[in-house]
Amino acid sequence: MSKPIVVPRSTLYFHTWQYVILFLLPEASFLRELRHEKINQTINYRNEWLARRGGAKHISPTEQQILHDACDYLLTRAHPFKKVVCGNGIWLYTNNPKDFEDIAIIPTGEILYINQAEVTLTPNVVTLKYPRHAFRTYFRERWLSNDDLAILRRYFDTRRDIFRLGPGFANLVKGRRMWLMSNYFVDHDEPNADFLINMAVPGIVRKTLPIIARAK
Repeated sequence: MSKPIVVPRSTLYFHTWQYVILFLLPEASFLRELRHEKINQTINYRNEWLARRGGAKHISPTEQQILHDACDYLLTRAHPFKKVVCGNGIWLYTNNPKDFEDIAIIPTGEILYINQAEVTLTPNVVTLKYPRHAFRTYFRERWLSNDDLAILRRYFDTRRDIFRLGPGFANLVKGRRMWLMSNYFVDHDEPNADFLINMAVPGIVRKTLPIIARAK
């Protein structure tokens, strides 16, 4: 396992975890629930849907077994951790990175990075070297319906001069993803943005924080 990269932050990850490991694994989205029966159910649904309509990748028996092996691996870690899954990425938040030092035994998977939080920044604000906006609004983690996604696309497409979309949120709004992650955000100068966004899609906003410049 590679050496962690120290990242200045205002809090630990989710106020609890000192480390985050991003592990890439093909079809990792099937591991949102660490239950073997759920993995099989979701894969069967994908493959049956593909047989009828096409448009999605068929999950082979080998890929299915790798996902079960990854599930067993995560279920047998010695200490508590938090797991966030999006696309082919698994973010593992932990205070015991040695629990995952042999994660590379999972076939076709690889560690993209390991970050270690160093709490040195002002809490309850977003600190940037060159801020361009006054506020950052974060979203709640949730599944979006087709209607929700369509509304979000219209809302932000008509307000391009107001919001700067974070990379993850931009990929969701412009692409085909349906899972909204809690680290997705938009930057802006509108103090009431969270209220207005919640009017478009109720309950979607998690919090809004002021943005300040990093001390030189």
